[in-house]
Amino acid sequence: MTNTANRSRYFLDIEPELRNRVKAFAALRGQTMKEWLTEAIIAKLEDEIDETAALTAMSDTEGTMSLQEYRKSRKER
Repeated sequence: MTNTANRSRYFLDIEPELRNRVKAFAALRGQTMKEWLTEAIIAKLEDEIDETAALTAMSDTEGTMSLQEYRKSRKER
């Protein structure tokens, strides 16, 4: 039996056409709409986390050099 004490409900107001598409895709995968939507939300959240981590890594300038420094080092070789 599922323990619902630690869960919350969220009511989503979506257009009937979108609801039907979600329901159809879920059915094709043998899932309920709840399972399909939960999987989609988790995937989106993981993508956002990965994107944030990538942007943070790109902003880390430690151990990098400017284009001008790079060109100068290439000419010195």
